Amino acid sequence: MNKPLAIVAIGGNGICPSEPGTEMSFIAQLTHTKRTLWNIMALFDRYQVLLTHGNGPQAGLVYERLHPATPFGVITLITTPQISSAITRAYEELILENNLQGLPPLEPVLTWVAVDPDDPGFSQPTKPVGPQYREAEVTSLLEKHPEWKFGPYGEGLRRLIASPRPRAILNLDDIREVLADGKVPVALGGGGIPVSLDQQGRMEITDGILDKDHSSALLAAELRADLFLLLTGEQGIFTGYGTKAPTFHRQLNSCQLGRMLAAGEFPPGSMGPKVEAVLHFLSANAEGRAIIGSVAERVDRLLSNESGTTVVSG
Repeated sequence: MNKPLAIVAIGGNGICPSEPGTEMSFIAQLTHTKRTLWNIMALFDRYQVLLTHGNGPQAGLVYERLHPATPFGVITLITTPQISSAITRAYEELILENNLQGLPPLEPVLTWVAVDPDDPGFSQPTKPVGPQYREAEVTSLLEKHPEWKFGPYGEGLRRLIASPRPRAILNLDDIREVLADGKVPVALGGGGIPVSLDQQGRMEITDGILDKDHSSALLAAELRADLFLLLTGEQGIFTGYGTKAPTFHRQLNSCQLGRMLAAGEFPPGSMGPKVEAVLHFLSANAEGRAIIGSVAERVDRLLSNESGTTVVSG
């Protein structure tokens, strides 16, 4: 009898520390990733698992070292193998160090995702990347790159990159084959590599960054996953976040969550994409369950609704 399918979307802070000044070496990422995977190891016995992951901190580092004209889709292409290698190595080390038996192997799948070249995300970029700049530095950069856009971030400004909506996972069959072999795909690194298709179906990598949660929701809907688990730096879903009296929600249905989103409770740069991803998944699979919870929490507590926020259709 087949196990139910769980898609686990790991945020960038589950792969490497995001605090300013922290080490970003491969070893540091490996150590951090092992902590994250250890918290979800119990999932592999109960579910057929598929892992997706972000690449925010790593993409920022690569961006600073490449030619300014490099499309951001190429940066995702560069960072994905490195991150998936860290995840695979961390998983294998945990198995050896703890003498774990019978767990399936991981297999990275480089994932190509089609976007609409006319997506409004290209004309209205929203994803901040790279370092913070002062006003004078931005003025100088705009003289060289007048098409660039910047937005406030902290005490400075950061460059904004297009974030089009994912439309189709082009090599979905590759992911299905890995699952059919009884392995754990590590897919949609950085949200997947965004490409547009010409009239002959040829792919061209675009200058954009896909939201990992939106892409993961698309994949979870296509595969009709039973569980969609989004691991982040927050405890779960709050309303009134940032106020003196925020309200934490342990369990919600999709109608309640949709009303909260429409009321502006979840900013686009934080919980908004995760809430949208959950709603997309549940609209496609009313029998599914979604959980948003902390990457530092043990998965058994998330599954038993002792921690995190569980969302079901309703």
